[in-house]
Amino acid sequence: MDRIMEPSAGAAVVWSLAHGVLYVAAIYVSMALVRVEGASIHDRDHPHIIKRRMYGAGVATLLSLAISGLLLHRWRAQQGEGVPGVLALLGLDVRAALPSTIVSLVLVGLLFLGPLVLDNLDGVFAWDSLKRVPQSLWSQPECMRNYVVGPATEELVFRSAVVALWTAAGISTELCVLVSPVIFGVAHVHRAVSRYVSENIPLGSVVLSTVLQLAYTTVFGWIAAALFVRTHSVVGPIAAHVFCNVQGLPDPSRIANHPQYKYPIWLAFVAGLAGFLVLFEPMTRPGVFVPSLRYTKAL
Repeated sequence: MDRIMEPSAGAAVVWSLAHGVLYVAAIYVSMALVRVEGASIHDRDHPHIIKRRMYGAGVATLLSLAISGLLLHRWRAQQGEGVPGVLALLGLDVRAALPSTIVSLVLVGLLFLGPLVLDNLDGVFAWDSLKRVPQSLWSQPECMRNYVVGPATEELVFRSAVVALWTAAGISTELCVLVSPVIFGVAHVHRAVSRYVSENIPLGSVVLSTVLQLAYTTVFGWIAAALFVRTHSVVGPIAAHVFCNVQGLPDPSRIANHPQYKYPIWLAFVAGLAGFLVLFEPMTRPGVFVPSLRYTKAL
């Protein structure tokens, strides 16, 4: 027990896995405690089930932040470092919030430039639709889950609570970005099991959808982890997560609906990806757009 309380890569990984288990377990426990008439705990889109899941995710998030905060406090004290750096390591320093948000949205906006052009051609961003967003958030639990609670809790757990421990344990930035999101991806596998049990979907289809979801969540996890490490804030990754949930997976087949703009749309896809890759490093460089915080030099 003492080993996992000391600052080491092994302890960081163990606690990170514990955060993932806690997050998923809290969701199912919250649903099991209160039975909903006419709904199974696997019916993740039932309004009452959604509310129970959000409650469980919220509790798990607070517990994970508290656990990581206490561990970071202990580890920094052992290393003779100050306590104020704990909030910065968790990505909760308010000084970095706004720059992180702006930089993150610009970068993921570039990544989705092609789909955004298609959305504009399809009239998805009509002002009448945008005006209904706040009302939808409060009246539709599914919207609140997808665009507020889900992104916030997942980033606070799998970025703030997890990556902060990896960084404090001396794990390299490259491993933090490339490996830690695997925990985020695996934590979503329970959805596939739930679908297989509740919807009687063929096992082959479930496996395929699980692999695709794991790939997508891992790739997004790489981006979110890199934004967290580079911008020193969890707010930017949360904003990027919301944006990606709104956009969904890019669907190039939509280009066929606008044959007269086929080449400009493809150009937008390629230019957006190139812009993201070229601008990521300079835009997230400390001291350029993102502040260089005193307590986050290790990041």
